Order: sequence, then structure tokens, then C-alpha cells
Amino acid sequence: MLQNLLYEKNNYLTLLFWVALGVFAGPLVYALVPLHMFIIQKKGEWLWLLLGFWLILTLSDSRKIMFSFAETIKPLVLITLAFLLYTNTNHPKSSFYKPFIPFFIIAFYSLVESPRLTTGFQKTLSYLIFLATIPGIVNLLINDQRDRFLTHLVYLGTILLGVGLVLRVINPGFVLFAGERYSGLLGNPNAIGIYGFVFLALFTTIKHYHQQLFSNKETIIIYSIIALSQIFAGSRGGIFACLIFMLAWVLFRKSAVMAFISMTVIFFSSTLVMNNFVEVVTYLGLTDYFRLETLETGSGRIYVTELAWQYIHQNFWFSKGFAYNEHILSIHQLSLASKGHVGNFHNSWLTIWIDTGLIGLLLFSIGWITNFIKASRYSNMIWALFFGMLISVSVESWLIASLNPFTIVAVIILTMMSNPNFYAYNENEFIEQD
Repeated sequence: MLQNLLYEKNNYLTLLFWVALGVFAGPLVYALVPLHMFIIQKKGEWLWLLLGFWLILTLSDSRKIMFSFAETIKPLVLITLAFLLYTNTNHPKSSFYKPFIPFFIIAFYSLVESPRLTTGFQKTLSYLIFLATIPGIVNLLINDQRDRFLTHLVYLGTILLGVGLVLRVINPGFVLFAGERYSGLLGNPNAIGIYGFVFLALFTTIKHYHQQLFSNKETIIIYSIIALSQIFAGSRGGIFACLIFMLAWVLFRKSAVMAFISMTVIFFSSTLVMNNFVEVVTYLGLTDYFRLETLETGSGRIYVTELAWQYIHQNFWFSKGFAYNEHILSIHQLSLASKGHVGNFHNSWLTIWIDTGLIGLLLFSIGWITNFIKASRYSNMIWALFFGMLISVSVESWLIASLNPFTIVAVIILTMMSNPNFYAYNENEFIEQD
């Protein structure tokens, strides 16, 4: 691992250079980073463009003022990536976004009555550009430099989680949310929970099909970093999603049919599972760690869920577009705060229903399921990610947003597992793609 990092040290310094520009260069970062991206693309280094984008998305989730540049520059980086990709005549085509076209038609139509038209339009367009761009870059990297891409994708995720753990020792105040719970480099403990889950799925998938890329020692280190991050964060949703993913992974390796039946039963029995979860945690004396008193009160989530259903009934089939949920939360900000609620609606399905109506929710779901089915033609193991995501997006609203550090990982996994060259034993066996 260290040898590979040293070999690519100049490229990792490039990523640090972007961060330094954002922290110290002020407004110049908005000109210098896109300009530098053009230079990197001319060298054919798509890998570091994609990793740089993921890094910026990760930092954009942070609440630290020094990283505030990442929140405002990430749309510009996405647009630059899209421009570079589609002006490259040799870029591989990707059909990832096509199943989502009906959804985007509804999403744009929903904006007609939007109380936040500008923000809603920007979010909708961003998601469309994101789905039309990232899979193309992933396919390009899988086809041209697969092993290098997969290796450094894992290395960067490990570094980002690892830095948070190191800071917990040497500067704990930097990585503690509200002075209490561990949040790493991200904005809150639940974000670390999601990050740990999607990275666990990413590494497990890559390691399964390309064992030669990581030694046993490296594998232990990476899994340990993921586990420690989840343990310190104490995110119930993150931990539960990881457990469901690993259980599904084991079951799908034995029998796809039985695994699908078992995981479906587990998902639809989530109430019973959570009841057993509480009993086991209580028996083990871990009630304080898992904050069972907030589980019972819902931390304001019960109230915000009831609020969501009120607005869903008002706009059942069609709604008012992306960002409508933010408008609702702003109206009820004081009452939500009095109930102890912090954040969004904590459920991707409810959020997309609020924003685009039931028709939008169904079309959004069809878009994702279609891509899962496409990937399953090459490997049934993709369904482990599916069931893990079902749990995660049912307790957090991350899938409704494109410019976060979680959705991009899900798209990367789905794209690479839909590419036959991902499974080739070596790069000499690659299938030429249009």
C-alpha cells in the first residue's frame, strides 16, 4: 500500500493542492481548480479527476468553515467533468441515466408550482448531469486502467476515514459533532455511518473480484478502519446497513434464490428486527452507546414523519419539485427544533415523494432498480448492496441528492458491476466497448 501511495505521490499532492487552494486562495479557487482539471485531462489522468471530485464531495459535507469552499465549488467541478467527458470523442457511452429519463420529465414538470424554483431547477439539473457523467468516467477508467482505478479508489476512501480516526486522537475537537459524537471529516455521525456503509460495500466488492490488489494485511487494516469509524460514530442506521449488507453478501454467495427470499423477509420485518435489536442491546448493556432513549422518542423523527405525510396527502400524485422538502422544513423550523429534530426528513422515499409525488417516486425507484437488474446479469452479489441501501435510504435522505459523497459511491459500484471488463481476470481479456 505504502509503495503504491509513494509511486502516485504527485497525484495525491494534486488533490491536496486543490484543498489548499480552497482553504487559502479564496475566490481564486473557482478559476484555478477548473483550469487545473483541463491540464489533468490533457494528460489522460481521468482517475484523479474522479477522485478529486469525490474528495470535494466529502469535504462539502463537513461543517468546518475551512472546507466551506467545497460546498460552492462542487457544482462547478461537476460541470467541468461533464464538459471534459462529452468533448472527448473517445469516451465510452453509458446508458445508466436512460431509465431515469421519465423521472426527470416529471421532476422538471413538478417545478411549475415550486416555491423554490431556482434551487429546485439547479438540483434537478445537477442530478441529471451527475447520472449522465459519472458512469461514463467510471467505464472509461474500468476499460483503460482498471486495476489502478480500483486500487486508488479504495486508498482514497481509506485515507479519508483514517485521517478522521487520527484526528480523534490528536485533535478530537475537530472531529466531534456537538462536542460529543464522532463525525470524522464529515458533517455529523450519521454521515460517517452512511460513508462507512457505502465504502464497505465498495471495498468488499472490489476485494471479492480482485483479491490480488490488496494483501491480507491491507485488507485487515481497511476493514478495521471502517469498523472503528462506525463504532465511534455510533450511527444506528450505518451499523444496521453494514450488518444487512454483510449478511446479504454471505447469503448471496451460497444461494441467490434463498438469499433474496431471506433478505426480503428481513427487510419487511424491520419492526420486529428493531425490537430484537433493542432487546439485544439492552441485554449487552449498550443502551447508552446506541442511545436507546432517542430510538424510542425518535429524536424528533416521528414528528417530522407525520409532517411529511401531511404534505404528501396534499400533493399525492404530483408535487412541487426538488427543494420543496426544504421549503417545508423551513416553514416548520421552530416547531421541529422544539421537538428535538435536526436535519431533513431522514427518509429518501418520503423525501422524493414530497418533492415529486407518487408518480415521481415510482419512476425514481424504477430508474435505480433497472440499473441493479442490469448489474445482476453479471453478478448476483449486487443485491447485497441493494438490501443494504434499502435500509440506509429508509433512515436517511441521501439518495435524493447527487452532490454528496455517498450517492457517487453507489453509482460507481453499480456502473463497474455492469461492465464486463470489471470481472475479467486480467486486462488482456477486456472486451472492446463502444
